[in-house]
Amino acid sequence: MRFILSAIPWLSLGLLLLLGGCASYSNSFTPIALEIAQQNPAGALKLLDKEKTPERNRLLLLMNRGLLLRMQGRFVASNQVFSAAKQLAEKLDALSLREQTAALAINDAMRSYAGTPYERVMLNLYSALNYLDLGQLDDARVEALQIDLLLAQLGDDEVGPLFDNDPLARYLAGLIYESTGEISDAMISYRRAYQAYLEHQNRYALAVPRQLQRDLLRVSDAVGLTEENQQYRADFALDHWQSAARKKEQGELIFIFNNGLAPIKVEQSLTVPVPPRGQLVRVALPAYVKRPGGFSAARLEIADQVFETEIFENIEDLAIAELERNQPAMLARAIARNILKYRVTKEAGKKDDFAGFLVNLTGIFTERADTRSWMSLPANIQLARVTLPPGTYDLKVDLLDTSGQPVKTLDYPKVLLTAGHKTYLSCTEVAPDSLQRKN
Repeated sequence: MRFILSAIPWLSLGLLLLLGGCASYSNSFTPIALEIAQQNPAGALKLLDKEKTPERNRLLLLMNRGLLLRMQGRFVASNQVFSAAKQLAEKLDALSLREQTAALAINDAMRSYAGTPYERVMLNLYSALNYLDLGQLDDARVEALQIDLLLAQLGDDEVGPLFDNDPLARYLAGLIYESTGEISDAMISYRRAYQAYLEHQNRYALAVPRQLQRDLLRVSDAVGLTEENQQYRADFALDHWQSAARKKEQGELIFIFNNGLAPIKVEQSLTVPVPPRGQLVRVALPAYVKRPGGFSAARLEIADQVFETEIFENIEDLAIAELERNQPAMLARAIARNILKYRVTKEAGKKDDFAGFLVNLTGIFTERADTRSWMSLPANIQLARVTLPPGTYDLKVDLLDTSGQPVKTLDYPKVLLTAGHKTYLSCTEVAPDSLQRKN
């Protein structure tokens, strides 16, 4: 009984915190999202830095800050922040007993945010892309190895196949190994990427990219995997693909399209009276809401040829799948909290009806869903690989709406392609209609 009564200060503290800032984390990010949509990551970063971020949200601050720096082309500064974020995420893997107690008595948002599996993979993935943009292949290769280690760790933690075999992370590792001439390792990564796409598409819409199919054909041929190559030919039925020998003579553009913004995490709750005394019990759980509309793809025009990006990572559907995996555990914690709050209310009501009412009201107000997530991530990441003779080219990119019509054009003049070298270009675009709230 002493433990139950000792929870009252936690409940009172939670109510004060709630009254001090009722807006959910997702709502607080709206002004930053608007700046990103207006192609002003510098302005978004200023807004982010002005916020008073509690220590329990420090990882989110670092993740958003690192990605906003990357959007500005500040790749070195971005990786410095991502490095700090990765170190902090490792420390937060095991929550302290004190934080667990606070979360049990108040809500999950009182715990330090340690990041979801896919968010931790994205830290390494964007770090690798920063190094590729900087032309630092050796450092990018280190990130590829760290991705392998992280995915292996997630497999040991039994988080499930959707989270220990990320498709884009595997594919990016293949790109890096190809660039360093480690063709056998590239083949292993592309094969793992293919398996990851097959696993993920069983849970949500994510097709195996045609580009990956061409890569599997090219690389399996290059390393002499004749039977595997023949199987891919039968499975994919591609009309053409370029040999590895021919590709070495060409320059290559890797265009990465960060499309839109990740879904919004909102609260869903239910409050019911419990007989015989009519105490109120409230259960609040998070749910994702996809942003409406947006772009469907990017169409590249270069050297009188046309290419279209494909989705290589569907972050919004992956986030929803991750949340669904965690729902049973979140519900169990919510039930445990309500049992505790019910007992605290009952004990307080024995001494004074008003005290019991106040404690019950406090418990209701403090039962809030954790709506935190890495919200500057795109809704999906798309990619196109363009192989052309060495030279300087003007690139035109049309962003297509959901009906396939161009609604915005980007121009990249004088893109230099060098024989046997990969040139990386990235863009982040948010369609204005995708920022409209849609429940």
